[in-house]
Order: sequence, then C-alpha cells, then structure tokens
Amino acid sequence: MAKKPDKSVQLAELNRQRDELEAAIETMIADMAEQPEAGRREGEWAENGAATQRYLDLTNRLSDIEQDIVDLTRSMAAAADEDGRPN
Repeated sequence: MAKKPDKSVQLAELNRQRDELEAAIETMIADMAEQPEAGRREGEWAENGAATQRYLDLTNRLSDIEQDIVDLTRSMAAAADEDGRPN
C-alpha cells in the first residue's frame, strides 16, 4: 500500500513557494517604480514587454499556489473533521 503524502509537508512547500513568488513580485514592483513614467510605456515595462510578461506570469503562478493552499487547507480540515484528528 502506497504511503499517503504528508499534507503538512505539502502545505509547507506551498507556503515556501508563495513566499518566494511574493518576494519576486515585490522586487519587480520596486524595479518598475524606479522607472520614469515615459520609460514604462516602452521597453521591458511596456504592455507587451518582457518585464510585464514576467510579472503577469508570476502573479498567475501566485494565484494558482494560493488556490492550492486553500484547497489543501480545506482538505486537511475535512479530514480532521472525519476522524477527529489532524492529518
């Protein structure tokens, strides 16, 4: 019989990933804020620029990770309700 993955370990890994993504996003926001407004209309921070696309990718990944955290937390709570002990 295969061992069930430890949900608390999974949750810790998701939280670690979320923290890394949040830090990367904050760094990108700070970088963008340092750019002159005219510079944000062209180049990396333009609508289809590389930095803008990376920012969007990171925020989408962050959204997915946060949903995974919510789903896993709900699963852990439901399992605890079923057997009276946390998983």
